[in-house]
Amino acid sequence: MSDKRKKHGLTHLQDRPEAKEVVLVVDFDTLAVIDAVVSNVSQWGGCLKSDNAGELYKNIGIRTKGASKLIKAHVTAVKSGEATIVFATEDKSVLDKRQERRADVSIQVTIADTDGLTEISGTIVDAGHNGCKVKANGLTALPEEVLLTVSKFEKPIVAEFAWRDEQSAGLRLLWDRTLQDDEDAADAAFAAAELEEMASSEAAS
Repeated sequence: MSDKRKKHGLTHLQDRPEAKEVVLVVDFDTLAVIDAVVSNVSQWGGCLKSDNAGELYKNIGIRTKGASKLIKAHVTAVKSGEATIVFATEDKSVLDKRQERRADVSIQVTIADTDGLTEISGTIVDAGHNGCKVKANGLTALPEEVLLTVSKFEKPIVAEFAWRDEQSAGLRLLWDRTLQDDEDAADAAFAAAELEEMASSEAAS
């Protein structure tokens, strides 16, 4: 995951667990507008608390008091009046990943937390080198970072949710997270190539 992330407009709250601020949130998908309290802000995202958090879908703008611009963010999960968000980035490498060609596939996958405590079965329905879309039940019960296990690969693939709801999700594949040594680096590169090959084969059939 790139660390060349554009600074967001909540840096004054960053890495201060006790810091909170009342904000206005606009959902670009549903056009809902809600009041919320933002907290637990990091370089990558944070948490929005609101009685109306359930009205948020995926693409949002956050307005702090007196600000003339919205802070773009993506909702990754909503539960019990809280929405987990990641800040949008204009990093070129991330934009390239979003624009990559995807192929329709049907690949069985097991999705689990990194400790293996929660595990669900699903299907990868489209795939590319940097990401994939999965269909499964109970996706919101998993943490942000997960392991994808595909029978053809010897080792799980580390991934993080870009967005999700109860039955579908978009995942970024973190190939670099498997690079513990040279052998793992080779395995990761091989797995990436294999996933692309599987996607190409299924698209052609």
